[in-house]
Amino acid sequence: MKGYRILLTGLLLCALLPLKAQVTFSFMPEIQGRTLENVYKVRMSNSAGRQTVNLVINITEAKSGAVVTVRTNPFELMPGLNTVPPGAVYNAAVSFGNSRIATVIRQSGFFPEGDYDYCFQLYEGSSHNTAPIGEQCFSYNLQPFSAMQLIQPYDGDKLCDKRPTFSWQPLIPSVNGVMYRLLLVEVKEDQQRAEALRMNLAVINQRQIPMPILLYPSLSNQLVEGKKYAWQVAAYKNDLLLAESEIWDFTVECEKPPVNPVPDAFRNLEDLTKGNFYIARGQLLFAFNNTYAETKLQYSIQCLTKPDQRIKKLPAVKVARGMNQVVIDLSGKSGFVDGYFYIMDVKLPSGEQKQLRFIYKQPEE
Repeated sequence: MKGYRILLTGLLLCALLPLKAQVTFSFMPEIQGRTLENVYKVRMSNSAGRQTVNLVINITEAKSGAVVTVRTNPFELMPGLNTVPPGAVYNAAVSFGNSRIATVIRQSGFFPEGDYDYCFQLYEGSSHNTAPIGEQCFSYNLQPFSAMQLIQPYDGDKLCDKRPTFSWQPLIPSVNGVMYRLLLVEVKEDQQRAEALRMNLAVINQRQIPMPILLYPSLSNQLVEGKKYAWQVAAYKNDLLLAESEIWDFTVECEKPPVNPVPDAFRNLEDLTKGNFYIARGQLLFAFNNTYAETKLQYSIQCLTKPDQRIKKLPAVKVARGMNQVVIDLSGKSGFVDGYFYIMDVKLPSGEQKQLRFIYKQPEE
């Protein structure tokens, strides 16, 4: 008989146990336990029906004792997963301990380094005198995050790569599931880089980066030579910002090969094609830079004063690699009349087409 009563008591306890464990808590102290504001983001899983409850949060530190106690106003707890409603958070009663750590938390809202216990108790109605319907504690030895350091491209650097790779130091201490976001913008003239990062359209706005490195995204436009860019990296866990790096900038600038100066008698072909009529005193003198292989210059000349006047047997011009100083002798050639207007069409080795208008003048004796 005695054994039967023991068995019956055990069955009753097993039946009543789920009633006392109606609510369980989900809390990440390594993330949510760093600020007082984020402590409220605890999640409560309710396996029972809808009921009115209030939440008490007791936070203690191993050496300092009680540092913060929070009591919320009553709120509705629904079946399933719940968070503390904003109204209950806004009207919550918060009391602080007398320790130095408690003073820091009260003044800044941040938890300094320490060994903390975060205990959550959920009560029915508005009373705190009954047994809690849910209770759970979380322990964590909180260490402050080190400043996130950017690595490459270096601050103020000048590089020729228009699709650079970005790298930075990972978040320390490490957090499981942390993701990084990289933001890159162009810095306009007379603009601060912080302002550029806040106001300008992003060249790269890459989220969900699992590692502290980012190869230049293939879908992003390449950077433009001569422009300055600013970038910053932030670490996130879900939607919670954990840390941000400094803002660095760099300029895309490539070293250009030296260009041989053009003698005064030889004007650059680019300048001539943009200007007014050029006066050719018996000959055409111009210069241009050729980065392609040696070849023969393709060109033709037409008379604008008398379009039906044919010009033949123009001298051949060889083009070398590098700076070319071209002399085309027109004196004595049929079709060239003093004071007439002409146009020369030139096809450069690069395939570019250029036109040069000029007035022919007989050379002085």
